[in-house]
Amino acid sequence: MKKHIPNIITAFRLVLVPIFIILVLNGNYMTAAFVFLVASLSDLLDGYLARKWKVVSNFGKLFDPLADKAIQIAAILLLCIIGKLHFAFIIILVIKESMMIYGSYLLYKKKIVVYAVWYGKIASFLLNASIFWIYVLDLGNFYTNLFIGIAMASEMIALSLYTVRYFKLKKQAVKADTETE
Repeated sequence: MKKHIPNIITAFRLVLVPIFIILVLNGNYMTAAFVFLVASLSDLLDGYLARKWKVVSNFGKLFDPLADKAIQIAAILLLCIIGKLHFAFIIILVIKESMMIYGSYLLYKKKIVVYAVWYGKIASFLLNASIFWIYVLDLGNFYTNLFIGIAMASEMIALSLYTVRYFKLKKQAVKADTETE
């Protein structure tokens, strides 16, 4: 049973996404912020348990980051829809995440499994903290754009560092391929 708990938590986080969306669309920002916080904290919990119990699964590798990004993208998109955030931010986030997914896919084809590193975790934390406080405090447009702007800057720095890492890993894979031939 223990080996399934991290996957159950991840699935639970995916279920929270539509609940969060409904709450925001109904103007229940404080409750939505609480749901967002539960999703963010349960992400930490399922990762911790999976590592502690050594039960990392293919389901978790795929759906854990999907659950993270689904609620983040929903939160940013909803801030745009309700008029508190400039639409450029959702475009930036979707492009960044698409690049990350594509890069991970290309490395996966070379049998390289990509995992999050500290700078990605810091960027994600800043984005999650910004989203949470924006919804809790029902911040106006200026502060919403400022906080998300800072978080997006950290996301772009992380993307740059991941890009450097991508090319290093790709180079190592090419080198390994030529050495085995």
